[in-house]
Amino acid sequence: MNKTTNFYTVAVLFLSVLFFSCDTEYVDKVNEIPGDVIKVPGYTQIESFIVKDKENNPISAAITENNLVITWSNYMELPETVKPEIILGQEAAISPASGAEVPFKDGTEFIVTSKAGTTKKYTLKIDFRQREPKAWSYAGSDFLYKGQLQKVVNSGLDGEIDNLWLSLKDTQVILVAASDQKEYAAETVYVGTGIGAAPYLNYGVYYFLPENLPVGLYDLRIKNGAYTLQNANVEERFKIEAAEPDFYKTEKYGFPATKKAGETIEVRGSLLDLLQSVSIYSNNDPSVVYPLEIVSLTKYRAVLRIPAGTPAGTYERMRFTREDATSNLTYPVTVE
Repeated sequence: MNKTTNFYTVAVLFLSVLFFSCDTEYVDKVNEIPGDVIKVPGYTQIESFIVKDKENNPISAAITENNLVITWSNYMELPETVKPEIILGQEAAISPASGAEVPFKDGTEFIVTSKAGTTKKYTLKIDFRQREPKAWSYAGSDFLYKGQLQKVVNSGLDGEIDNLWLSLKDTQVILVAASDQKEYAAETVYVGTGIGAAPYLNYGVYYFLPENLPVGLYDLRIKNGAYTLQNANVEERFKIEAAEPDFYKTEKYGFPATKKAGETIEVRGSLLDLLQSVSIYSNNDPSVVYPLEIVSLTKYRAVLRIPAGTPAGTYERMRFTREDATSNLTYPVTVE
């Protein structure tokens, strides 16, 4: 065998080794259909998987053997759903499809099906990177009134709460009684950066006290992801006083509201059992007023029904009438 033959033999062996070594690195193979020379792609890999945050910034997933891993920081609001942009291997299909709205949570599954009919499942994993939130400082002896919207916010001043995981389902406000250390879970209604309008003006946590909360002194704690936050001023803990309201007030929680005739609206606040009538009207014609039906009243809630026959349209204001006073408030209601 001459040197030229030896060279080609070595070259063929080298290429064969290279081919087989590269082939073993692929998860998906090309499948042959028996009885013919036709070949169809058997690729079931995801080439690219991208979701976008609230500011429309793209975030790419790390694609492993069976998982799609999204790294998410706690300063970004955690959406309930996303619409992933997905690129697949040759002639493959995926369910749910690229651009379809899916839950943004651990365990959401995607099934890739190749042209040859083979399938592969990928599972979404959220790698949440939570920095320890900054606790807040406040003076004791504050009054928290039942029925009224409470908040722990950061309005840009020193000593206020920061670095929260902006996830409502992973945030809970707890009140611990000074008398017996019993814990009461508040109704947490908003965790976010604020919308610049009532009732969520600032970054922080907004909540209602439990309606069955005994009056007395409490320590306020916020469970946020893996952390529990308390007053950074230790000496001022257990000095917040939960009290029954002694004045009438409504909260702009739940507004603007969109309803159909026959549906109900719930208004939150204090001493709402004093209400005698409630109506809606438009800024364009304040003289035309449409009464709402009072379904039920408690000290903290008013349930109101939009009567059948109420004309469709947007009513920017609500009128709350009591025996001794009337309040005209900008609580927009759209009747469809």
